[in-house]
Amino acid sequence: MKKIIFFNLLIIIIIFLSFEFFLRFFNIISIQGYEKNSFYRENNIQYHPPNTLKKIMGKKMKTDNNGFRIPLKKFNYNNDLETILVLGDSVSFGIAVEEKKTFIGILRNKLEKNFYNASVSGHRIQDYAFLLKKYNEQFPQIKEFLIILCLNDILSESGLLNKEELDEKGKKNYFTKYFNKSFFIKINFYLREKSTVFNLAKAVGTQNVKRHYNYITPYYDDEFMLKSYEDNLKKMINYSNLNKINIKFVLLPYKYQIKKKCAPELMRPQNQIKKLFNKLNYPLFDFSQDFCDKDNNSKLILNFDPMHLSSSGHEFVSELLIKKGIIN
Repeated sequence: MKKIIFFNLLIIIIIFLSFEFFLRFFNIISIQGYEKNSFYRENNIQYHPPNTLKKIMGKKMKTDNNGFRIPLKKFNYNNDLETILVLGDSVSFGIAVEEKKTFIGILRNKLEKNFYNASVSGHRIQDYAFLLKKYNEQFPQIKEFLIILCLNDILSESGLLNKEELDEKGKKNYFTKYFNKSFFIKINFYLREKSTVFNLAKAVGTQNVKRHYNYITPYYDDEFMLKSYEDNLKKMINYSNLNKINIKFVLLPYKYQIKKKCAPELMRPQNQIKKLFNKLNYPLFDFSQDFCDKDNNSKLILNFDPMHLSSSGHEFVSELLIKKGIIN
């Protein structure tokens, strides 16, 4: 009996390890999570530490002395070139994608411009309003800002949960809907950083792509949240006009919307955001339909991921930014 149990257990372990190897080798799903001290928080806004080298979602990430993402190999900005500063969250940061394959890395190689990637996971619309002023004062020579909007920017709390904050009393964020005990959150952190099998099972079992879309959509029926969104947009627009800064806003869709070819009933978030921009008489570049019209568009987003761009998605965004005259 003991031998039977032992051999059965051994077979299960071999199958598990083989499947783990298969998922990693073919890059079917990414390792999740990030190394300790990959972020710090100031004024309730998330930043990357300056001059650091960390792993985030299985990919190495390097920052300059401002905490902005830069290529891993020897890199220096050319101060004689025009600089564009990019604000955004984990999508424009380019998690799980090499820096040179992000749309910022691609544009840097295509165009004679500097790109400061100030994007950080968990950033929200109110953070952009604060950071616009902060970085304009820090870099007065920069007159062009590109802000990459995602649907979850409407959230009032950061979507990123730091390991260092797990034991804080009363902490509430996106994850508390599913894991309301720090013990279970710690298990989730550990497994998502170590096992692609766990990440696949979690993504499929919880219908990750659909779940994230369904979670965020009700916020666009909330008048208080929409008013807050509008107020922060107004702050940025007024500040840019006063200080003669050129801000361009780009909106990206969720994978669930792309899969459904931008079915009208799924586009309420985009429609609400467009109404706010129209009300403020300011242009918005919405890439949602471009994504939905693209052949093999499922490849534009990471496998089993609700919103983060794949290397193909980053390349597509770089093409759209140039084609639409947003960056030239």
